[in-house]
Amino acid sequence: MAIKIVINVFVDVQPVIGYSFGGVNRAGPAVTTKNEILSFLQREPLTVLQLCERLDVTRNAINVQIKQLEAEGLVRRSKLRQHGALGKPAVLYEAAPGSEDVGSGAYRALLLSLLKVLAERQEPLSLADTLDQAGRQLARDAGLAKPTSFESGLQAAMAAADALGASTEAAVQSGGVMVRNYSCPLGSAVRGEPCVCRALAAFFSEATGRPATEQCLREGRLICQYFIARTVAPHL
Repeated sequence: MAIKIVINVFVDVQPVIGYSFGGVNRAGPAVTTKNEILSFLQREPLTVLQLCERLDVTRNAINVQIKQLEAEGLVRRSKLRQHGALGKPAVLYEAAPGSEDVGSGAYRALLLSLLKVLAERQEPLSLADTLDQAGRQLARDAGLAKPTSFESGLQAAMAAADALGASTEAAVQSGGVMVRNYSCPLGSAVRGEPCVCRALAAFFSEATGRPATEQCLREGRLICQYFIARTVAPHL
C-alpha cells in the first residue's frame, strides 16, 4: 500500500560570515543549497551555466543539486535554448508547479487562526464533527482508506503519522490496540483547542476501518493516545 506523502528536506547552511549575492544570503563561493537554486528558478528559467554564474559555484555542484530537485518534483526542464547555429542547445530549468510553498511556515499560523474562527462560529459538537471529517479526509487523501487488513492499515497509518512529525508506537490491549505518540505534530493547535485530537483519532479510524477514540494526555507535556478497536461494534 503506497503512502502518498512526500517530505522534502531543505538544508539551510548557517554562515559564520555572510554576504548578500543576488538577494540570497550565502557564506562563500563553495557553499550552495537546493533552496538557493530553487529560489532563483522561481523567478525565471535558467541554464546550469547561468546558475553557476549567479551562485559562483562549479557546474558539477549545480548538476548534483538540480538532479535532486528534479527527483523531488520541484524543478523541471523548461525548454532548450540555442546559442547560435552550432553546438548542443542548453537546457533551461524552471521551478515546477507545486514548489511555490516548499519550506513555507504559513500553514501552522493559518491552521491556528482557522481553528480560532471555527471555535467562535461553531457549536462544540459541530466543531468536533468538522475535525472528525477532516481527519478522515486526511487518511483518504493519503491513500489509506479501505485497508486490506487491520494490521496493514494500522502499520500504514502509523508510518504516515510519523512522516508528518509523530513518533508512534502500538501496544496491544484488551479489545484493541493503543497507539501512543510522544511527539504531537499538532501540539500548538491541541493546546488551543483540545478537540483537535479527534481529527487524528478519525484519521486512524479511517485508515484501519475500525472505531478509534482519543485518550490523549494533555496535562503538561502532550502525549497522544488513540485506542483502536479490533472489531466493529454491531449496529443495534
